[in-house]
Amino acid sequence: MPMLAPEVARPMPAEATAMMDAAAAQDALVGDELSALVPKPDKPYSGKVVTSLAKALTAAAQLMGIQVEPAAYTGAVEQLDGDLLRFLAMFEAAAKDYGQPYPVPLSGIKGDSELTAITAHLMRLAKDTAFKDFLEAPAEELPPEGEAMEVMEVEEPMSEPPGTKAPAFDFKSRMRRS
Repeated sequence: MPMLAPEVARPMPAEATAMMDAAAAQDALVGDELSALVPKPDKPYSGKVVTSLAKALTAAAQLMGIQVEPAAYTGAVEQLDGDLLRFLAMFEAAAKDYGQPYPVPLSGIKGDSELTAITAHLMRLAKDTAFKDFLEAPAEELPPEGEAMEVMEVEEPMSEPPGTKAPAFDFKSRMRRS
């Protein structure tokens, strides 16, 4: 699933080229690691099924403002490529955080039927305006480094005189409903 490259009007500085090469190498490493998570299918995936998955991922990526061009898979696909797996993993995490995880985890993909279920789920999410709002919402911020977080005070247990048995802890009475 190749990403659309922005048009560049002038040559890039050497540092930018080196950074892009390092990023591409890191992407390849992540893709290889994800390939290990998704078992090789019992039989090759159908090209039509993988093409549909790529289109669903493209639609979901557009919710985040990411422009990608889905690849067309014409023949049998022995294994999902790294780009496809990176997008699958990214949206798996987003769908889980949203409260609507994939119907099949990436490690449970065995063939076309699992890819079809994930594709249908991604298409529903791509049309869900609340999911788009969820993706656009700012992430919860942590306090700046060095700034103290709010700390709850904990009561110190009272020490019992030696030889006395402490009363049983009543957990139910200590629970507070919110």
